[in-house]
Amino acid sequence: MSLPSSDFRNIRHWIHNCDRLHTDCPPTPNQHRQPHEIPSWVLDLRNGCIVPGSTASRYVALSYVWSTIESEKLTLELWTGNLRQFQKSGFLDGMKQGFLPEVISDAIDLVKQLGERYLWVDRLCIVQDGRMKRSEIENMDNIYSGAYFTIIAAASPGLYVNLDRRHRSPMGVSLFHRYLYDKLLKSKWATRGWTFQEQVLSRRSIIFVNGDVFWDCRNSLWSYESPGPRKEAGEGYDAYSQKQIDNHEMAVTVPSTAFADFRLYRELVCLYSGRDLTYAQDVLSAFMGIINELSHTFPGGFVGGLPVLFLDAALLWQPFSRGKRRVWTQGRSEDADMPKTNLPSWSWCGWHVVVDPESLHVRSLEWLRPQMRTKPVVTWSVLSEDLRLERKLPEPRILEDYCRRFLDWGDWDTPPGWSRHDIRYPPPRNSTWTYCDTRSPKLDPNLFYTFTHISDPSKLFCHPIPMVNQGRKPTAHPQNWPYLHCEATTGCFKIQSILSRKSSAQVKREESRISLLHVTFTSLDKFHGGPKGEELCRVVSLADADGQPAGLLRIMDDDTEIRPGQEIELMAISLGFMGWDETFSSYEERVDLLKSADYPRMEHSFVRDPPSDDEDGTGSETAPLTFRPRRAAAVETAHSRAASPWGRKGEDYRFYNVLWIERRGGIAYRKAAGRVAREVWERNCGEKLSVILG
Repeated sequence: MSLPSSDFRNIRHWIHNCDRLHTDCPPTPNQHRQPHEIPSWVLDLRNGCIVPGSTASRYVALSYVWSTIESEKLTLELWTGNLRQFQKSGFLDGMKQGFLPEVISDAIDLVKQLGERYLWVDRLCIVQDGRMKRSEIENMDNIYSGAYFTIIAAASPGLYVNLDRRHRSPMGVSLFHRYLYDKLLKSKWATRGWTFQEQVLSRRSIIFVNGDVFWDCRNSLWSYESPGPRKEAGEGYDAYSQKQIDNHEMAVTVPSTAFADFRLYRELVCLYSGRDLTYAQDVLSAFMGIINELSHTFPGGFVGGLPVLFLDAALLWQPFSRGKRRVWTQGRSEDADMPKTNLPSWSWCGWHVVVDPESLHVRSLEWLRPQMRTKPVVTWSVLSEDLRLERKLPEPRILEDYCRRFLDWGDWDTPPGWSRHDIRYPPPRNSTWTYCDTRSPKLDPNLFYTFTHISDPSKLFCHPIPMVNQGRKPTAHPQNWPYLHCEATTGCFKIQSILSRKSSAQVKREESRISLLHVTFTSLDKFHGGPKGEELCRVVSLADADGQPAGLLRIMDDDTEIRPGQEIELMAISLGFMGWDETFSSYEERVDLLKSADYPRMEHSFVRDPPSDDEDGTGSETAPLTFRPRRAAAVETAHSRAASPWGRKGEDYRFYNVLWIERRGGIAYRKAAGRVAREVWERNCGEKLSVILG
């Protein structure tokens, strides 16, 4: 099948206009890049062979899914044994028919028709059994960001599938663009781990999805409904078009920022974490290009996929839906030197699970005074695989020092490059609210100042944060060291009850028009509608030795065996507090209180095992409710008068963030995370002990 002439004309038009109008889209030519930033080999389509990447002025990259069907087991690949043959002129032309997947053949034909000479395809440009394969894989950020453009093959089996649109009903541009991305998200390509960073890191892409082809670059989205740049009055080219896709899941790029943007990190992790990988140990390698990009602005770098500067907040990640531990997959020779402990339980990378975006916040960085704060109670170190080498992680304490100085003490001594502004007056023109929604937050009567940094005066902060360009750049800690170590208090608690979804009770809400609005990624169907009913996480309520309510945990692993009365070990990793409204809206507390998980498009009911007295219909006023905050009149019910560790309406809920740990061979492994009321924890915990998290 060939590409329709109208689509071919559109593609040439898109490339030409992006080159002409978007100065920040075309990549740096190869001759101006460092040797390690250039792929080792590229396909020379003019001579039908592979040539060193350094000889190509520019190249096109292909992002596709490796097929596992029987007919493609004998497809052509680059190995040490045939490396010399691949370099012979005409070799690929003679071998292409019958030995290449259709998607690669189509990509070769397209690149030739567009007048480009060089193409990079992983299986033909990376020596599959070579000792350099691992380093080449970890260089994906440079390969895709350096491509002239990327062909995203989300159609199957080839690029040109059902591209005849003569009988399609027309629709508006914004709705059509949403339709295109929805199709892309439903493709197999969008479920695979490696393809995520290939799209995110590419400066511009030609995307083929069954029945459609469209252009996506850093500045525009063009399709046959909007085949070229338009100019809106007073806004410049493509301002209108960009508004339609801003913050869309697959429109994510890694922008150049001067500060550690935890919100961007959160977005990328939540979109990537649930993707599938043939080899579980690739989970960080397939995300390493993004980590490399972010590391330029994150002091201390990353450990286990978590940013060191925000480690205390990042360790509080929770599952959006049920998941399983990622287990090392045997079968590849290049994994021989890779540590078998590279899937730590304390990081999201150790689990095949979608991360809940609501669980990842650095609330102390929001512009208005935060309703929720996390304060460290332990000092973390990272340990090598053999446990012999240890390195302290000072960055979380440095961040807390900034927060304490400028939020709690009102220190006037701002760090170099930072400025303080009185927010009782209008904010700087064209400023945005960093770490907040796009709407301006309401003024907090207790907060009168905000801060800006010289690198980007339009971004507002509630307090300064450490910047990598202040003095000497902090040392990056080893990304692949698999253990965390700290001195922490631990305690034993009992599972009081288990709340699971009631399979027969769920309410589907009226469909929202949110897809037509300017929304954040958390409002996409993936998050806005909530997980499927059977994928909802269970919640367990905890009790201390005296049977008094203690706290809640969210259970992520469907295989975790839990039963009422079971005794478990917890460790405290940080202190926290949050306001009444935030407490009421949190997943665990809402499930425990109302036996309901409420999403904009779906509401699910839960059942408690064993049921409490009031759930049995006895109406006992003294029956303890694990968590008691309610709205308005419900606050003064018998439940709210019952003895409990939580404060009344208008008071902060103060707690310890805890991990349920299971010890094996001196190493503690995370099974779940949650909260225990501060007074209860301090009444039941023991002395500080050395804990190594694996």
